[in-house]
Amino acid sequence: MVLPDVLMGEDFEMTPRPPAARDDASAGYFLDAAAELIDAMFDGTSRERPRRLRGIHFPAALEWMRVSDVVELAQERHGDGASEKAFRNRWPDRNTFVKAAIIHTMLYRDAPESNPALYVAKLPASVSAASLADAVTELCDGLLGALRARPRSYLLHHIGPLLDQYPDLRTAIIEDIVSTREPWFEGYAALLGALQLDLRPGWTIERVGLALQAMLDGFLFRSRVQSEEMNEAGSADASLFAETVVSFIIGVLDLDGSRTTTHAVLDEAARTAQS
Repeated sequence: MVLPDVLMGEDFEMTPRPPAARDDASAGYFLDAAAELIDAMFDGTSRERPRRLRGIHFPAALEWMRVSDVVELAQERHGDGASEKAFRNRWPDRNTFVKAAIIHTMLYRDAPESNPALYVAKLPASVSAASLADAVTELCDGLLGALRARPRSYLLHHIGPLLDQYPDLRTAIIEDIVSTREPWFEGYAALLGALQLDLRPGWTIERVGLALQAMLDGFLFRSRVQSEEMNEAGSADASLFAETVVSFIIGVLDLDGSRTTTHAVLDEAARTAQS
């Protein structure tokens, strides 16, 4: 075989192929497949898993997730566009991919329309509701129900205790949490402003938002572990979570305009009861 003169010259250099993108359609095939596998890990229903998932047993963390499983599931969904070569061109090793898959799954990039974070859009309607308590209850129960219906909602509970071992993943998740909660903080501030309500001294929108998020995380976890007891603890009108949120809101709102702290209010109530 005779090569063209231009290929035989000493100055000829092969142009390196650009690296495969991690945000193109092919990358999405693998990340979506991983999201499906993650959902299957946390799916507590008795429904039959897809054929590819029946033989997979899920131990702690995400050690169970194998590249071969991701590629095979992605190929079932998308065909030849999801080859192992296409995977390897984007992620050199399993750990790099798993970290990307966790963020992809938590942000609902495979199903953005089903992201429970969209419930923030329901906040403004509370201003004109006939009953603010009913509006808060409906929002709380709807949000908790949406989270319980999506298996990946338990992902952070599962990997959270391990994040100190993976500082870069922890940083990425915290950035996700911060960006997700900002619309809620803005919504809380707008709601209080529209209703002309103030918080008691020491309480800020950020503290209220963080407390509400912690409540939601705790109730979500308990609703999975002690589902029957949590259901029985609710009333005919609201879940225990919604009742707790309403009670918390009453506590942090300065309804009488006294500018008294929550601690002082509790102490005064105790003194009054004992007098």
